[in-house]
Amino acid sequence: MKDEKGASSPYIYINSALPTSYVPPAPVSETTLDAAGLRALLATNDVTLTPASDGTTAERILSIFELPDVLFGDPSFIPANRDKWIEKFNHFIADGKPIQFVAMAFPYKVPNPLKNERAAPDLGEALMLRRFQAVMDAVASVYTPGGVLTILEEGILGRCQGVSPKRVQAYRDGIEGVMQVSGVDPERITFHSLDDMGEKIPNFEARWIHEQERLRELWQQGDPAMRAAYETTTAAQRTSVPTLDYEGEVLAKAYDLTQTDSALRYPRDYIDKVAHRQFFAYRSVLSLRDVTGYLHDLRPNAVKLTVSPKAENLAVLPVNTQSKILPYHGVPVQMADGSWEIRYRAEVGTLGKVEALRYDADTDAAPIGYRVIE
Repeated sequence: MKDEKGASSPYIYINSALPTSYVPPAPVSETTLDAAGLRALLATNDVTLTPASDGTTAERILSIFELPDVLFGDPSFIPANRDKWIEKFNHFIADGKPIQFVAMAFPYKVPNPLKNERAAPDLGEALMLRRFQAVMDAVASVYTPGGVLTILEEGILGRCQGVSPKRVQAYRDGIEGVMQVSGVDPERITFHSLDDMGEKIPNFEARWIHEQERLRELWQQGDPAMRAAYETTTAAQRTSVPTLDYEGEVLAKAYDLTQTDSALRYPRDYIDKVAHRQFFAYRSVLSLRDVTGYLHDLRPNAVKLTVSPKAENLAVLPVNTQSKILPYHGVPVQMADGSWEIRYRAEVGTLGKVEALRYDADTDAAPIGYRVIE
């Protein structure tokens, strides 16, 4: 499906196509700020979400997810499943309890030099947190107990994506800092690591292997649903294959299929084979999360939010309408007009003169963001 905000898929977030040239940022200056100073810069991306003024409490809460600054994906999903969402909200409203939301996000910085240069979260994640906070604020404006969002930190996916555990841990270590920078309410936006799936799901490792092989067999048999998921997901995951040992110029050419240099055969074969395996490992983790009841046991009856729009989840625009890249796949850039965009590192050098932004309490040596100054 495709809407005015770009391509979307029920299987995976589809980031913008990678640039075919490598022009990384070459900052002409840098500024170091504390959390409050960076937060002031982020405020230009803030939105005030106004729910519908009439209807039941549950109906007014649902209206939040139909607002232009929140809605992502097929707009028919919400009205087509309206009764289900109303029932889910009323489960909490009847008891006067905060509405529980969950969202899988914040895995790690994708190890691709065309995309980013950090291991820790940056201002992109802070922007995403503030958009989630805006949604929670809107819920509280309608329903006094409000809502609580648990971000299911999905670093466990690194185990099936070939990502270094050290890199995943560096990302986790930086989450506290980016929470400080974002200024969101830590009682309304919380984190839970999916690592405990290994403990909570009996015989997890063997079941993970079994589920991968089961999905692989379905794919080999030509199962239509599995083939559809594979085609979309694998095309997107090719850019998530760990490629830090490649020079940016070489990598840009490898992803550009118009390039015919024979030297590109190996990196392309590497990318294709790793992405192929990633699909089955990734999908099997999601399957185990759901079929074992893990998610229900963690947050009973929680409402699932997603950046991969599908009928059974409420989709939330992660940053803003002009950004077509998830924060962990790119770098945050404040444009000359004050607006924010997530851009690929390999193209930031084409934006003109930029200033590197640094955080005075950062856990990562690379800039936490950039600002176009001319």
